Amino acid sequence: MALGLFGCAGNKKKDFVFDEFKSQIESKGMKIDTVDEAGLIHISQGDLVLKISLDNVRRNYERDKDETHISDLVQIIVSYSIEVPKNWTDAKNDVYISLFPNDFDFQDILHKQITDEFSKIYIHRGNGKLTWITKEDIKEWNITEDKLDIQANNNADKMLAQTPISIDTVENRKLGLIDAENPNLKGALLFSPTMKEKVMSDFGFPFYAVIPVRDFCYIFSEQDFDFFSARIGNIVVEEYKQSGYPVTTEILKFTNEGIVAVGKYPIEKTGE
Repeated sequence: MALGLFGCAGNKKKDFVFDEFKSQIESKGMKIDTVDEAGLIHISQGDLVLKISLDNVRRNYERDKDETHISDLVQIIVSYSIEVPKNWTDAKNDVYISLFPNDFDFQDILHKQITDEFSKIYIHRGNGKLTWITKEDIKEWNITEDKLDIQANNNADKMLAQTPISIDTVENRKLGLIDAENPNLKGALLFSPTMKEKVMSDFGFPFYAVIPVRDFCYIFSEQDFDFFSARIGNIVVEEYKQSGYPVTTEILKFTNEGIVAVGKYPIEKTGE
């Protein structure tokens, strides 16, 4: 089984980021098997082959020369688990969703497209490990994908109940931010079924949101759409460009019928 990580094809050229990544991986007792024609680095973990692109890390390192971008990726790989609990009863309370751009190499990872730009995938969190849930996993658990989705929603609702939404006031208008204990789930919590109830008093419904990266999002009301959509473009694009975990520069409308992209900030023009 092969699993793709971190999106786009990488650069074949040997550089500092690659050398440092290779050195750190080897210091953890792992090794690079091959680098394919697309520049993806292959690392075996048991029967699993991780396919890794350094594009995002290289971009972040070139921006600020901070080597922690490399070590953070290494830590993710080291902490990645190829095992989920064998029994659904043991696994179900730690199932959530995460968000990834559609250039992510999903392969057999269970996922659902949200917009043309990004999808949600299903993950299991436990014992400091993170596992992407595959079709093989739910077959072993003897559950359907619908049951997995219901459980992920239930878990998100429980987490959201304990998660505050802080509010910044800009010219007497409210801009919301999710204060999730796990930053990587901030954007994902927007898709919790009880989010409507959570934001109703401050933002009404439907509401709008932007999720440029997994750990950053803004929420604002329908009546404030023109005000905020004209002012947050620079922030959205810069967050998207500077993070190693981008999601989308779209403006999303959350309604009873689902989520729809109503606009998109152009990445090449940060002034709009």
